[in-house]
Amino acid sequence: MSVSFRCASPKSKPEQPIIGGEESSSPTADAPDETIVIKPPRMPEGAVRANFKAYDVPFYASVKEVDRQRGKTVIEFEQRAIPKIVLPEKTYGATLSSLRFEEFDRDLLLVNAKLKDPVFNKYYLYILKNNQWKQVVNAFAIHRDNRPDTLQPIVVNPKNENEMLRYYSVFDLDQTSSLGYTWRLLQESIPIENQ
Repeated sequence: MSVSFRCASPKSKPEQPIIGGEESSSPTADAPDETIVIKPPRMPEGAVRANFKAYDVPFYASVKEVDRQRGKTVIEFEQRAIPKIVLPEKTYGATLSSLRFEEFDRDLLLVNAKLKDPVFNKYYLYILKNNQWKQVVNAFAIHRDNRPDTLQPIVVNPKNENEMLRYYSVFDLDQTSSLGYTWRLLQESIPIENQ
């Protein structure tokens, strides 16, 4: 078997310019000005943006996963370094909102979780401290008959800034009711666990 190679060199003068087309004395047309539009990142549906870290850039929280077979709801955050929240009880979805109180140096995350019993919603109030989500108070449930649109389910107690006032529903025997019972909306003041 024999192999042969031939080497060739280019012509000394190219027939046409390699780059830029023909030489010309007329001005060349500039590329049209293009306006670059920067769109902010899209927030997932139902997400809430807030200052969950004190004195830092706001970021959003959103419900990432709802496993209806296992009763598991997972909340994730725009900043991937922030740990996810897996709700501690069986839940089947949630809506999120942020709360701002003067007594806290950052926004709080209020999770309104759906339970297996659709007449109740369970509320979790979280604060981000030392890169961990902690509950400000223990979770509480409110019956749908006690949830008007204007109800703020939890606020700082105006008489004691180290406590929160929260609403909750209780079952009460009621002979005046056609059902023989009613759900009453009560309010209690409880200590803040993580401030």
